[in-house]
Amino acid sequence: MTIPNGGTPVDHGLMGGTMFRPVIDPDVVCSAVGTTVDVLFGDEQQLRLLEAAAAQLYQVVQELRLVGTGTREVADSVHSLSALDWRSPAGAAFLGRSDRLRGRAADLAELAEESAALARVAIDELHGRIGQLRASIGIAKATAASAVTLGMC
Repeated sequence: MTIPNGGTPVDHGLMGGTMFRPVIDPDVVCSAVGTTVDVLFGDEQQLRLLEAAAAQLYQVVQELRLVGTGTREVADSVHSLSALDWRSPAGAAFLGRSDRLRGRAADLAELAEESAALARVAIDELHGRIGQLRASIGIAKATAASAVTLGMC
């Protein structure tokens, strides 16, 4: 290996050519490895937070589906009373009110179902980010391990 004029180390190849080799400063590499380890700790905490958020959002989806189903069932039960023969002013008022209730319940059930669908999309996005973060953490760990294994730190 020769270092012409104190420059970058070069190796002379088999055919007389030169191949430049970068100068690796162990202090810089070890500092970067230390920073990587610090960042990994934060990233792994973020990963756990994202996983917890996805789990909580999944529970919200289940609850929203139950709300939608329960609301429709209540509305249908109240509406089934309209089949009775109501011939009194109170009965007529009840029928009018039960029809309005059924309409509001249908709107609420639809809103709950739409919210559940949107939450499901958010869960899928969270899982995608979790996968990306896991891959980044894996790459960073492998890089840090390589630097340690090569004896640079």
